[in-house]
Amino acid sequence: MNHLFWKYLYSFIDVQKMEIKFSKGSNRNWLSCTREDGSNTSVHLGPDIPFHDIAHFVVEKQFELKKGFFGNIRSGMTIEELSDPKIIKTLGQESWLAEIMARNLQALGSQAATSEQFLELVQWEAQNMKGVKVPNMTTTNVETMAAEYRRLCADWEMLLENESLELVFK
Repeated sequence: MNHLFWKYLYSFIDVQKMEIKFSKGSNRNWLSCTREDGSNTSVHLGPDIPFHDIAHFVVEKQFELKKGFFGNIRSGMTIEELSDPKIIKTLGQESWLAEIMARNLQALGSQAATSEQFLELVQWEAQNMKGVKVPNMTTTNVETMAAEYRRLCADWEMLLENESLELVFK
């Protein structure tokens, strides 16, 4: 089939991808997101910041969250907008779910929580936030996320100054 047919077909399916690049600097790190249309957003991060954003990547990918941190960026928001307290208050329940899960994945990754505790903490936090619905999760899902999170964090730690960890978010 020809290229125009596939382009037409894909226009009806959400297959947009975004390239995410974490770059390591001597005192500051850099996060850059380039959407499929070529537009981008980027920001300087503190030296230890990438771990939370890596957790967002893993959680949002695992559960196909379209309105989490990276989903909102892919949809056109900037990183600065997603850091604005006025805008943060307007984000929907899926954004809050992504935040809850990313924060608890960090605890799991540092071994401050077990897989079972992750499930309990996410449920507990979500029930205290109106409208946040937790997807069906098993300890297998959680362990898969934890393994990917630890691997990506280890990859980040191995980078030298001016090197980058590059990911694709679909």
